[in-house]
Amino acid sequence: MASPNRIGYPLSPRRPPRALVLRDLSPEEASAAIDWSGWYLPDDAERHGKAERSGIVRLLLSVLAQLARERGWVDWYAGADHAFAWVRAEPLVRVLPDLYVLEHRPLPPLPRQWQTWLPGHRPPRFALEIVAGDWRRAYEVAPAKYWQLGCPELLLFDPEAAAARTPLAEERVPLQLYRRDQDGTYLRVHAGADPLWIEALDAHVVVLKDGPHPTLRVARTSRATDLVPAEEEALRAEGEARAQEQRARVAEQRARAAAEARVRELEARVRDLEARVARR
Repeated sequence: MASPNRIGYPLSPRRPPRALVLRDLSPEEASAAIDWSGWYLPDDAERHGKAERSGIVRLLLSVLAQLARERGWVDWYAGADHAFAWVRAEPLVRVLPDLYVLEHRPLPPLPRQWQTWLPGHRPPRFALEIVAGDWRRAYEVAPAKYWQLGCPELLLFDPEAAAARTPLAEERVPLQLYRRDQDGTYLRVHAGADPLWIEALDAHVVVLKDGPHPTLRVARTSRATDLVPAEEEALRAEGEARAQEQRARVAEQRARAAAEARVRELEARVRDLEARVARR
C-alpha cells in the first residue's frame, strides 16, 4: 500500500525496477549454449482452430480500418499472418501473431516475414494471439516470446474460456493483456472478461458472444455498446443514412408541393368569391 504524503493523500504506488538476472549457475550451465529449438516455428507448423481464428481476425481488421479512418491515422498498418523473427542466427525463432499493428506503414511488397535485425523491420506495436490447441503453452510461452521480440502490448484471447460451455481450468480467462513497462518488465495488467483499454489503439477491446462463437470488437469507450463498426457496417449505415435523407427530402418536397397547391386552390376560391361579389 502506498504511504500517505504530508497532506494525508496516498502517493502513487511505486516499485523498484526489475531485470532478469541469473546467479549461482554451475560452470556447465554458465557455458552452455542456448537451445532455441523449443521456440522454433517451422513453416508447416500446425495451427489449431484456423477457421474460427480467421473469422475473428477478418472482422477485427475491418474494424481497425474503420477506426483508422475515424481517427485520421495515415502512417499506420494492421496486418495478419506475418511471422516476426528477432534472433539473427536462429531465423526459426519467431512468432506468428494472428493480428499485429505497426506504428508505420511499410512500403510494398511486404516481406515474407519480419526480421527485426533488418533496416525498417521493427517489432509490432501491438499483437493479438488467439489461443487454440495447447492453451498452457500459449499462456506460458507466448508472453516470453513477445517480451524478447520487444512488442509493447500483447493480447491473448482465449475463445474457449470466453464461451465457458464446459468447466475449464481455473487459470483460463477470456482476455490477458501484457504491457512492457519502462524497465522492460512484461507485466500482465489484465486477466478476465471485462473490456480493456489497448494503448496502441487508444480504444477498448471487448468480448462479444452474440453468435455461435465469441469474437472480439473494438469500442470507443469501456461500454460495449459504443462499438466501432466494421467497414461493411459503416458503409451500410452510411447508405441507410443517405437513403433516409433522400426519403426525407422527397417527403419535404411533396409536402411543400401539396401546401403550394392548397394555397393556389384557396387563392382561386378567393378570386372566384371576389368576382361574384363584384357582379352583384
